[in-house]
Amino acid sequence: MRTPLYNLFLARKKPTDFRTLPLLTYPSIPTAGVANSILEGHLSIAGSTAPIDENIWITEGPSQHWLITANGFAWLGDLLAEDTPGAVEKALRLIDQWIDKHMNYSDLVWRSDITGRRIVNWVCWAPLLFQHAGPSFSDRFCESLARQVQHLKHVSSFDQDGDKRLTALTGRLFGEVAFEGQPVVSNRLSARLSMELERQIMADGGHASRCPETHLAVLADLVAMRAVLTAGQVAIPDSINNAIDRLSPMVRFFRHPDGGFSQFNGGSESNPALIDHVMTLAASNGKSPTSAPHAGFERVAAGQFMLLLDTGAPPDTGMNKGSHAGALSFELSVGQERLIVNCGSRANLDDEWRWAGRATAAHSTVSVGDANSSALIKEGGVVAHPLTIECDRGERDGNIWLSTSHTGYHRAFGLTHRRRLYIDATGLDLRGEDTIVGDEVHPFSARFHLHPDVSVSLLQNGNTALLRTGSGAAWYFRVNGGFLEVADSVYLGGRTMAKRSKQLVISGITTGAATTVKWALRRH
Repeated sequence: MRTPLYNLFLARKKPTDFRTLPLLTYPSIPTAGVANSILEGHLSIAGSTAPIDENIWITEGPSQHWLITANGFAWLGDLLAEDTPGAVEKALRLIDQWIDKHMNYSDLVWRSDITGRRIVNWVCWAPLLFQHAGPSFSDRFCESLARQVQHLKHVSSFDQDGDKRLTALTGRLFGEVAFEGQPVVSNRLSARLSMELERQIMADGGHASRCPETHLAVLADLVAMRAVLTAGQVAIPDSINNAIDRLSPMVRFFRHPDGGFSQFNGGSESNPALIDHVMTLAASNGKSPTSAPHAGFERVAAGQFMLLLDTGAPPDTGMNKGSHAGALSFELSVGQERLIVNCGSRANLDDEWRWAGRATAAHSTVSVGDANSSALIKEGGVVAHPLTIECDRGERDGNIWLSTSHTGYHRAFGLTHRRRLYIDATGLDLRGEDTIVGDEVHPFSARFHLHPDVSVSLLQNGNTALLRTGSGAAWYFRVNGGFLEVADSVYLGGRTMAKRSKQLVISGITTGAATTVKWALRRH
């Protein structure tokens, strides 16, 4: 909680030289229905709606995610893309009301990442706003913006961590370009950006959160930084260009053939059109790797198959708030259709759904005794316990095999999970072997969550299931060494809220020194 004196600190530098830059747009695409809802008197964003009245900028809001999205002003682009007098008038009124309520610091809406996003959107759309606004609005707008930039200069390096810190630094950079007009980024900000990018982007180009959607958000912020620096005729630091070139190939790595992202560590599928747009603006042609050992993922593309396997430990503290306990989970597409998935997540889920989606049982991997492979903290993050994950990859004549293991169950049960996968070159044959090593006796389940478009039926022999994709393609899933059943599941990462789906579950009890179940997926 900051004292009233902090507001005096924010006001000590009055804006005198705000630069109206060429019209910029943050790397995004319009969200259907948002502009119409605003023009009709409701702010419908982030899965919630609030009436636009004198209470629109109260700090509660219908949900936490709505509050963050509303005060970040990302919806401003949706509204002003309409390019009508009514849309501009509504935008001016909403910004003016926000300034009335929040000219001074308040805890949540001035959080550094929210403030950073708000500054970016205000600076991007300032040229259009100023065309239609009077001097009074322009003065208040610049004063508020200057106070927010001053706040970020004070807190952006420590208030939040991970991608949120980079968002705060993005807003700070936009503020420098808009107010200071220098030919280079300040030494302090340049050094902080370089330090954060080196800390958050791993050697293989993956973001430290290990979340594909967060990875894209960081790339979008960097693309926006480069755009505003270009518009302001400010030299672009090498750290920004280098980071864009390192992140872009991994965006390709995480995509399924349908264009969306794989479901790991808290991100949704995202919108393929948005991913395409960000990648076009990034203008980086680096080839997708097949292996990302630092980020902890393997990608296999063979024939019709595209498989992504999670072979990484949870991120370090500060980067792991959205981490899932999905060690050795995988997702599989056949052609353009997703077949085996993780349950996934999305930003506007409530706390209980988000918690459920983080559990090991919500992933296509093995769970022991209904425990998680990592000790999750319900409020976000992971308890720091030693976790060793090993992965070996081999290829011959287009055939690929992966041999992996993790020790996530060793602390609680004295057990190690080993998973071996074989994918033949034709993309018509996937074989797996899950082994639980250790003398302890515990129940286990190997789960294979199916995409909502996949139907499944258990055949009479009890060890085979028939899977049929939305296009009608049929696949046999055969099991040896455990009890196979079909159970209900849910898919959380698509473009709508939770969708009902099914899962295949192989269950058993560990016995002896090692317990093994074998399974295979072959075209009908």
